[in-house]
Amino acid sequence: MNKNHLTQVWYLSILVLAFFLVFSWLPDFSILTFPVKKPFLADLLVDDQRPLKHDSLPIVKDAVVRQKVVRKHGPAPIEEFGTENLSYFFDALRFSKTEPVRVAFFGDSFIEGDIFCGPFRDTLQRLFGGSGVGYMPITSEVTKFRTSIQHEFAHWETFSMVGQKREDAPLGLPGYCFVPVAGNEVTFKPAARNFVTAKFFYERGDPSLVKYVLNDSTFISAELPSSETLGQFDLPGRDLNSVTLSFPSPDHLRCYGAAFEDSIGISVDNFSMRSNPGMGLLLIDRERVRQFNSLRDYKLVVLQYGLNVLSEKDLTGYTWYLYKMVALVQRLKEDFPGCAFLLLSVGDRCSNQNGKMATLPDVKVMRDVQRTIAQKSGIAFWDMFEAMGGENSIVHYTESNPPLAAKDYTHLTFRGGRKIAKKLADALLKEKSKYDKR
Repeated sequence: MNKNHLTQVWYLSILVLAFFLVFSWLPDFSILTFPVKKPFLADLLVDDQRPLKHDSLPIVKDAVVRQKVVRKHGPAPIEEFGTENLSYFFDALRFSKTEPVRVAFFGDSFIEGDIFCGPFRDTLQRLFGGSGVGYMPITSEVTKFRTSIQHEFAHWETFSMVGQKREDAPLGLPGYCFVPVAGNEVTFKPAARNFVTAKFFYERGDPSLVKYVLNDSTFISAELPSSETLGQFDLPGRDLNSVTLSFPSPDHLRCYGAAFEDSIGISVDNFSMRSNPGMGLLLIDRERVRQFNSLRDYKLVVLQYGLNVLSEKDLTGYTWYLYKMVALVQRLKEDFPGCAFLLLSVGDRCSNQNGKMATLPDVKVMRDVQRTIAQKSGIAFWDMFEAMGGENSIVHYTESNPPLAAKDYTHLTFRGGRKIAKKLADALLKEKSKYDKR
């Protein structure tokens, strides 16, 4: 005869449930050194007698919890992996009161708008003389954003390594070429002290005309000499409060930029290009790079890249990037002889990591790769990640009042740029002090 076991099943269920309830209230214990884990039901129970902690994680609108910030104190030193690499720059500084000492600062959107380069330049100019913003492109995506100079332009075609390209518009530093069209004009005005000198860089096989206005006076026409290679046209006069350029015969004229600086002291050229991972500089013709250096005679090259390479899907450890950047640095060392080189690591960058705003895991991987690039290349290295405060420091920067970083948890504000630029300048000056004592 078949028995109905439904009653026994209910009894057994009640017995098991009672066992779990009793067992869940027991303290943790071990059997023969093996920890005994409580049943899953214990996790569902709420202890009404347990007080809430004041530092419990808050609930935010976007369901993203800000990770606790870990900040490290003390300056991040410059690590020199070359043999007397920085001596080229330090030796040149001894003559800064009588000669120009130029710095080429290459980077991506992290330095655009002079957020970082501006205060770095200001610090060095206060100590070693000089004035002006140095090199300026003809057109710019950050014209209204940059505060170190007033810049307006109209009727230009812009070609670049990350945008439109054309064979008859060969790229110059940092990867741009500007071609004027009918009605072209570009105006530069200082944001503070007047320009001491003004120069214009171009290429054209045949002589042409340039019209310019200095200090808002009447137009002056002058012959622009032919130059198959990179040419420099020096504008007359000093103490300029405005410079306007236009080209009435734009055919076959290739323009690259202008420079506004003193005839002595420090000049820092901000060669920023948004979205450039660094090795994009390999796309620029080497001869044209050498021509730029022959006119500018750089004593220090600073490289700030890496943010555009970071990925949460890279499984290679960025070895491909390491080899590309070592090749780039080696090439630049050949094209900028007698010049010091300094590589900056990426700064901190955060994103939503499992519900928390936290440093991207690959930030520290990239930082270590960049240190290896400097080691293999025999140049100097500065750990900007540590200088910012290390892991999750950008959270503190973004949530400071006033903020030191933008809401993308990547880029600095002008205030944040001044903070980090001062740390870089201090680290560089500390190395100079050690060098001078030898």
